[in-house]
Amino acid sequence: MGLVPAAMIGGAAVVTLGWQNRLPERLPNSGGVGDRPVLTTIGVDTVVAVLGEAAIAVWLLGLVAFALSRGLSGVGRHWVRTGVQVGVCGFVAAAASALLMLLAPALDAPSATDVRLSWGYFVACLVVPMLVAAVLGLVAYALAGKPPTDRPAGATPDERLLWWESRALRPVLWLSGALALSGVVLVAALVPLIGVAGWAGAAPAATALVLLPFARYRLVIDQDAVRCAVGPYRRRVPMSRILAAEEGYLPVGTWLTRSALHGAAADLPLLPGPALALRLTDGTRRLVTCRDVRTAVETVNTLRLRRTTAQS
Repeated sequence: MGLVPAAMIGGAAVVTLGWQNRLPERLPNSGGVGDRPVLTTIGVDTVVAVLGEAAIAVWLLGLVAFALSRGLSGVGRHWVRTGVQVGVCGFVAAAASALLMLLAPALDAPSATDVRLSWGYFVACLVVPMLVAAVLGLVAYALAGKPPTDRPAGATPDERLLWWESRALRPVLWLSGALALSGVVLVAALVPLIGVAGWAGAAPAATALVLLPFARYRLVIDQDAVRCAVGPYRRRVPMSRILAAEEGYLPVGTWLTRSALHGAAADLPLLPGPALALRLTDGTRRLVTCRDVRTAVETVNTLRLRRTTAQS
């Protein structure tokens, strides 16, 4: 939801900034198609600001709607989020492609009166953004996945033990907020002063968007595996590989040293302090970030005992 529109907005911004020295100050607003003379003009900065800010506004509203839908039921949440994702991706794709198609004919033109469009290109400027929006909308629909299936009425539910923990990584949230705010302030200050080049001030906001998916950590324990996730990164330890779970602790000094030497290793918790320690069948020991370590240990050991009893 966040990364696909961000990539389109960022890509259009990079191309626009690369073209800024090759564009005239104004573009045809009325006329300039085929043999028709240019009647009125519009500033390049205005076109970029209107389309760019509209795309950013729709994208941010989509993120808000996406977050607010967490209170809905499983099926309802899926379809609300799917609709928001398809709409945002379609609108952003249309705005970005329309912007680039409007600017491309003006490259290296001395003035707006020298920008000429053929009738074929004019029609393409109307049709291509709609086609791009449709394609990106279908991509967004595909990325949304299938809706959750409800259990049939009258079915007897199987007994399952499931434990999960989700926590916000506040340092990442604070850093993302500071970068986003600085990007908005820079764009608001620079665009009126220096024009299109001022959009380069949005770079901190783009960095914030990259960091935002990493602002939450989730740990899930069920009968199949222990799963931990932060952003797009997933780690899975099958229950068949776990001998036992126990309470562990990672000192700050050790955490800093291992982070500097090994980076985000598979068995390196995100934060120092109490951690879930898993003893594996290959003789290794893996630490997992966890707030309620005691409950997590009891859950893993209970599931391991059930699995062993079922196999015997």
